[in-house]
Amino acid sequence: MAPEQKSDISIRHSIRWIPSSSPSSSSDTSPPSEPTSTIVLTSPSGRFVDLRIFKEDPSSPNHTSVFINLNSHTGSETEADEAKTLPLSRLDWAIAGTSTHTSTRPTIGYYGQKLILPDGRTVNGTTADLKSGKHPYMRGRWTHWVDSRVLHAEEKISAEAGDNGSSTDEAAADEGDMYRIPGEGNEKLALEKGRMVNPESGQEEEYEEVWVPDEEGVAEPPYVDCVVWELDDKLKNKKGRVVKVGRWAQGISRRGNELLCERWKWVGGENEQSGWRLEARVKGYVGGEEKRKVDEKDGSYLDEPLVFPRALIDDMISVGEAGNTKEVGDAVKESNGDVWTLVEWCP
Repeated sequence: MAPEQKSDISIRHSIRWIPSSSPSSSSDTSPPSEPTSTIVLTSPSGRFVDLRIFKEDPSSPNHTSVFINLNSHTGSETEADEAKTLPLSRLDWAIAGTSTHTSTRPTIGYYGQKLILPDGRTVNGTTADLKSGKHPYMRGRWTHWVDSRVLHAEEKISAEAGDNGSSTDEAAADEGDMYRIPGEGNEKLALEKGRMVNPESGQEEEYEEVWVPDEEGVAEPPYVDCVVWELDDKLKNKKGRVVKVGRWAQGISRRGNELLCERWKWVGGENEQSGWRLEARVKGYVGGEEKRKVDEKDGSYLDEPLVFPRALIDDMISVGEAGNTKEVGDAVKESNGDVWTLVEWCP
């Protein structure tokens, strides 16, 4: 039976790759590190947006910020936002999809192994520990609806399924075993173990990721806990999702080879003006600008770049606040004709 889900903000603390030629307990495996700022926002129904952006300083212990000093981006709002705009080379991975978690036996080797935490401490995993509930575990599955690494996801799934061309609307899924492990003081950590392709080696390898929940962030700002908007225009080959949980909001939009990802944070307080601030933006064309459609007659571009209109985003992720009441199924329309639909929100 799947446990009841609630809104969640998960920040990745570290990742460690375990080559197939090396046992998990071997000392020659790579140490845990975190070169990215990775945040996953998940709604109660399991809809999520997962953005993994390479940090300006890979050794920075601040895993929620892409930049060394976000306050250095000064000037007008437009100028500051442009300074936070990064090329696709700074994007590790961006995913929008649906997650499920089920209590089950782990499928990746854990018994009798040493799990290495980011600070170097180890947790001995034994059958007795698991049976006693010392380190509770669940099986997580993340189905990808929009994926920065997969252009035509439904065709990929169709080919793998061997269904002679019929397609689904889902991309590939990844799975992993989740364990609750001890942290410093009252810190709650989750260890995820699974298998996926290591971008550096190009090979499928075992991995260990340590995640930290942003429990304080879930409760901010007031009025509403979670909001989810979606764009699904098959005629224009556009898909997108915006998820807001507490003080964080993230969006991903894709049109063919073109990709746009943004992250916002609620800032301010009693003594200063509060509002949503752009934390980072990544955009571009997978494979380069040459993938952009050009008019053969005059060389002009045939389409406008993907954008999340600032005013529209402020309105969308502020649903539930005073004076901004909407119902599931309500839609907002951009000037370019794109229609975003409210698919979920909860107080």
